[in-house]
Amino acid sequence: MDEIGRKVVAAAHGVLKRLVESGTLHDDHVTEVHMAVTALGYELNRSGYDPVKLAEVRADEAALVQALRPVMAASGAVPARTWADAWQSGVGSHLAGLIETAPASVADDVAVVQQLRDFLVGYHEPMDPVVGAGTRSTYQGGRGDKAEAAEGIVIYITAPGLQSYLRRRFPDRSTEVFSVERLMGGYSKETYIVRLDEGDGPKTIVIRKDGYGLPTGSSVANEFAVLQEVHALGMPVPEPLWLETDTAPFATAFMAVGHVSGKPANQAVLADTAEREAWADAFAHALALLHRSTAQPDADVRDVLRAEIADLRRRMRERERAPHPGLSLGLAWLETHLDDLAGRPACRVHGDFGFHNMLMAGPKLVAVLDWEFSHIGDPVEDLVMFRPFMEQIGCWDRFIGTYGAECGFSFDEGGARYFGVWTEVRNLVACLGSLNSLLMPQVTDVALSVAGTIYIPKYEIAVLDAIIGG
Repeated sequence: MDEIGRKVVAAAHGVLKRLVESGTLHDDHVTEVHMAVTALGYELNRSGYDPVKLAEVRADEAALVQALRPVMAASGAVPARTWADAWQSGVGSHLAGLIETAPASVADDVAVVQQLRDFLVGYHEPMDPVVGAGTRSTYQGGRGDKAEAAEGIVIYITAPGLQSYLRRRFPDRSTEVFSVERLMGGYSKETYIVRLDEGDGPKTIVIRKDGYGLPTGSSVANEFAVLQEVHALGMPVPEPLWLETDTAPFATAFMAVGHVSGKPANQAVLADTAEREAWADAFAHALALLHRSTAQPDADVRDVLRAEIADLRRRMRERERAPHPGLSLGLAWLETHLDDLAGRPACRVHGDFGFHNMLMAGPKLVAVLDWEFSHIGDPVEDLVMFRPFMEQIGCWDRFIGTYGAECGFSFDEGGARYFGVWTEVRNLVACLGSLNSLLMPQVTDVALSVAGTIYIPKYEIAVLDAIIGG
């Protein structure tokens, strides 16, 4: 970016920042504009990276590689990347190559992990001063551009387009679509509230649509089948209505589900102790039902995870435009520690069980949303993700006691450490997908811009923190 370009971006950044601070915007707009401010600020810092500082970083990397080479006993060729030229020229490529050709057990050397963390924080801080806090500093929420794509390809749902589609798909219904509203939130899927009449009176449904380019590698086609399964179990979830796998209408697959009235739990945290305890009981009942009803005594979670780790590594090598030695180390650690899960129970897990995916009506849990990461796994994967939410409201002991009494599974510290690393690795690979989605001319979402730039180094630090902290 030249000097004029930097000044144009800086001016836009300043205007948007003043808008956020003005207090005049609607909540949804505040979130969207705040994300734009964050993304523009990051790009300004990245494009203005001090060449002297960059030279120092590269010298530090060379010195660290030299110091670690005898420890790592690396040998062999570094596996190829799709974006090989950009990857090889990026900061961290020599460290990543060293890690990927070393025995996987190197991930257990805490001194190595700490040195790698210190190096990465030092490199990224000029672009993001709070990167050392890892994912604790990330901004939640956000939505993308509502516009139609260029080049005649429609990738966002509009009321006229949806009405035309529904009349073709359900010719026996006289469907009229009154409105389509795209909701705030989500980095891999788009969510729309649709108000319509199919000939039997006005009603509201929800459409969940794959993000263009499948940033997380997961499609609503898989999620719809999971939703049908858990709905049949009696889980509090939206009713699955229909699935469209044909990508012709809006560029990606999408599904329709029933509308559930409620407020996201992260926007409705209660102050009253008794009500918080009611929340804990409701969450425990739901998660215990899911895990108990889908338990698979003969399954070995290590087999499932081994295949998923291989897929994460494949997606990393296909999507990495810059090297991420922390991710390479995290994948090695996950492989090395698979046997920590020997003998652990297996069942269906939600995979992203947290307040951001729960709708509440007062103390009642009315819906658990977003099943895209659901798979057969270890129940502690959900527990370790949910624990911080319960600790924030002082109800972890009550929650885990109720949960254990109802389903017989318990919280395991060894499993918790494993899935602490797992979650950060998985989310980092998903963010690489977000970055690659921005390469497509049709995609302009600000949420993907944030996930694909700012979140990546945060998750890389979080991976190393999870290894060290455990």
